[in-house]
Amino acid sequence: MNEMNDNAGREGPVDATAARWLLSMVVAGALLWVASRKTFYGDSISSVFLSVALFSIFLILLRTRIHWKELSGVGMGAGLIYWLDVGLLGYKESWPVFFSCIGIAALGVLALRTIWSPESERRTSALTLSAAFLFVASEWCAGYFLMWGESARPRTLDLYLYSFDASLGVQPAVVMGQWFARVPWFAIVSQIVYLSLPVAMGLTFAGCVRRSRKQAIAAVVAFLITGPIGACFYTMFPALGPVHILNASFPWHALTMEQAKRLALQPIAVPGPRNAIPSLHAAWIFLVFWFAWRLSLAERIAAGFFVFFTLCATLGTGEHYFVDLVVAAPFGLLILAVTSGLVGKWRRELWAPLVGGLGMTLAWFGLLRYAAPVFRLTPVIPWAFCLATLGASGYILKTFDEEPKEALESAAEEQERGLPEAQAGL
Repeated sequence: MNEMNDNAGREGPVDATAARWLLSMVVAGALLWVASRKTFYGDSISSVFLSVALFSIFLILLRTRIHWKELSGVGMGAGLIYWLDVGLLGYKESWPVFFSCIGIAALGVLALRTIWSPESERRTSALTLSAAFLFVASEWCAGYFLMWGESARPRTLDLYLYSFDASLGVQPAVVMGQWFARVPWFAIVSQIVYLSLPVAMGLTFAGCVRRSRKQAIAAVVAFLITGPIGACFYTMFPALGPVHILNASFPWHALTMEQAKRLALQPIAVPGPRNAIPSLHAAWIFLVFWFAWRLSLAERIAAGFFVFFTLCATLGTGEHYFVDLVVAAPFGLLILAVTSGLVGKWRRELWAPLVGGLGMTLAWFGLLRYAAPVFRLTPVIPWAFCLATLGASGYILKTFDEEPKEALESAAEEQERGLPEAQAGL
C-alpha cells in the first residue's frame, strides 16, 4: 500500500509537468498561427495604433517582473515571429511590425509565466496576462465600434459643437492647431504621447498590480468599460471634430465668433468615425492619472506628463472640440462609479458620482443641441458652464478620496501577505 502511494505521489508532479509543457506548446503554436495570418498582419501587426497597444504588453511584463529568462524568451519569440512574417511569408515590412512582434512575444511569455508559476503566484500572473490581452483586444475591437457608429448615425452634430466652441470667444482647438503648426517638435511629442495611451494604461495597471490586486482589477475594469460605454454616448451625439468639417482650412481659416453665430445649426453628413464627445482619450488619461495618484511619485509625474500632452494632442490635431474634453470629466466620474460598484460592494456614496456623472453628461448633450442662442449671448455664459462642470466633477470626485473600510482592510491584508511578483526579480 505504501509503495502504491509513493508511486501516485511521483506520478502527480510528472503529470502536472507534462500538462504544463503541452499547454506551453499550444500557446506558442497559437501565437505563431495568429501572427502568420495575412489579415491579422495587415489589420493589427502593421498598424500603428495596434503596434503601440501590443508593445505595451512588453512594458507590463517589465513593470511586473524583470527576469533574464523572460527577456530572452521575448527576444527569441519576437525574432521568430518577424522571420516568419517578413522573411518566410514575405509580408510588407514596416516599423510598427518590430514593436508588434515584441508585444506578441511578451504576451506569450506572460502566458508561460502563468502556466509555470507556483500556486501562490498564479492568480496575480493570470490577472496580469488577462489584463494585457484584454487591453489589446479592446483596442482591436474599437475600430469595429466606430464603423458601426458611422453606419448607424450617417449625420453628425458637429455644427452644434463648433458653435459652442466659437461662443467661447477663443477656439481652443484652433489655437492649439496653430501652435502645432508653428512649433513642430511640440506637435510631434504631443501626437506620440497621444498614440501611446495604451502604454500609459498598461504601466499604470502594472503599478497597481504591485500595490494591490483589488486596485489592479479596478483599473482593468475602468479602462475596459470606458470604450463600450463611450461608444453608446457617441451614438447619442455623433460628431467627428473641427478638422473634419474645416478640412484644409483648419487651423488657419476657422470661422470667427460672429460668423459662427450666423451658422444654421443642423445635422450634416460627414464621413469619418463618430468619436468626438465625450473625448475617450481624455477620459482614459484622466483615469490613468486617478489610478496613478496612489502609486509612486515618479508614476504620478509620468501620468501628469501624459495628461498634458494627450489633451494638447486631442485639440491640436483637430480631432476634438474643447467641450469634448469638458464633458469627459463627468463621464470619467460615471466610469469610476460603475467600476466601484462592479469590483466591490455597492455603497450609497456612489450615487453622487453615478447620478452626477451621467446627469451632467446627458445635460451637456441637451444644452449643446438646444441652448446655442443662450451661449451666443456672451462668452461668459459658456465659460461659466465649463467651469461649473469641472468644479462639480472635482467636488464629487472626493467621494473616491477615501477608500471604504473593507477595501483598506483588503489592501492591508495583501500587504502583509506580500504579492510575490512585486518582490521577485525586481
